[in-house]
Amino acid sequence: MGGTAVLGGVGTLRRERWDVVVVGAGVTGLSAARNLTDHGLSVLVLEARDRIGGQLYTDHGFTSVPVELGAGLIHGREAYTWELVEEAGAETVRVRHGNETPRPLETLRAPREDEDAAAYLRRMGVLEEHWPPVSIDNEPLHRWSASWMSEYGLFDWWSSPRENFRVVGGYDRILSPLAHDLDVRLSHAVRRVRWSGRGVVLSAHGPDGAVEVGADHCVVALPLGVLKAGDVVFDPELPAGHREAIEVLDRTDALKLVYEFDRRVFPETEDVLGWDEDAGFVFWCLSRQTPEVVVAWAAGENARRLLGMEVTERFATGLAALVEALGEEVPEPVARTTHDWTADEFSKGAYLFVPPGAHDAPGSLALPLEGVLYFAGEPTTGENTVEGAYADGYDTTDVLLAQRATRRRENATYTLRGW
Repeated sequence: MGGTAVLGGVGTLRRERWDVVVVGAGVTGLSAARNLTDHGLSVLVLEARDRIGGQLYTDHGFTSVPVELGAGLIHGREAYTWELVEEAGAETVRVRHGNETPRPLETLRAPREDEDAAAYLRRMGVLEEHWPPVSIDNEPLHRWSASWMSEYGLFDWWSSPRENFRVVGGYDRILSPLAHDLDVRLSHAVRRVRWSGRGVVLSAHGPDGAVEVGADHCVVALPLGVLKAGDVVFDPELPAGHREAIEVLDRTDALKLVYEFDRRVFPETEDVLGWDEDAGFVFWCLSRQTPEVVVAWAAGENARRLLGMEVTERFATGLAALVEALGEEVPEPVARTTHDWTADEFSKGAYLFVPPGAHDAPGSLALPLEGVLYFAGEPTTGENTVEGAYADGYDTTDVLLAQRATRRRENATYTLRGW
């Protein structure tokens, strides 16, 4: 592992050197560190939060049933994360939808460069009733890049029957196989990354004061909101292509309101209720035990409207929409909980989306810098799922490992020739 030199005195500055430092212990950061560690490199993970997982956030204290305040589902039977479920020895349960009929999208031609998804689907003659449900409350499709959606097969994905699964006992169970034996420093917020072709030096603030860490390489696995806010300063500043990518990519908001009832309120035959077109909610039953736990989910404009309310009003609005969706009154909840990802200083937003004309931005941000600095995760792929985050941690570090091996071979040749 990396060596440590401690300088005495008040306000000590600890200096460390590693092969790779990973910034962020979300799923992308953990999978990146896992891959690098398994290849024999010394790896340090710096995480600003007091927990791992990032936007995979399981609350085990709300009720007897673990509640997902962030990511909650495994999408499909082919998701990469099934191997983590197996390694963790976890059980899953399939989420039952009232309407699982595929949404047939007609054969689509390639979209135009700057065409938004709504304009593209209209031009292709696709009826709005068959449009992909990018967001249940009309985070308008005109905000999404049709080229990006087409490139990543999202039109095809949405037109197919989808099976979703929950991890029994909490989604965070899949983190254990990733984090096993990793050196993760929690509550260490990175503030500055000094980089060059020779390596990186990171300045962070931890529980015991200032920390300075050196490494040959750095993987930055931070949410777009944090990058856009400039909370981490890059010295020298990033190249224009990387800065522009961060600038043009955008975020949308999402909000979960979680209610606990002392009796059953949800239909026995369904786990999910479709959204009300005006209220803009999806509801699902998290547990049919007593107490029963129900989640109200909103995104986009409706989420922003809710986030503009006082917390008590948010819960009242969600409850009223649930009553309307059920068509009957419900008892007063015995408990409520939520998490505002927009106000979360280490997230500053929920989902990333790729606007029209910006479909090349994730790829631009993913370009390695001098074989030293690598960006990873949602901002470099536009993929908003746990399985996407997991895969990208490996994909990014596979590139790092290949470039590191090439550089070492070149240096060995240089030395042998005596140049």
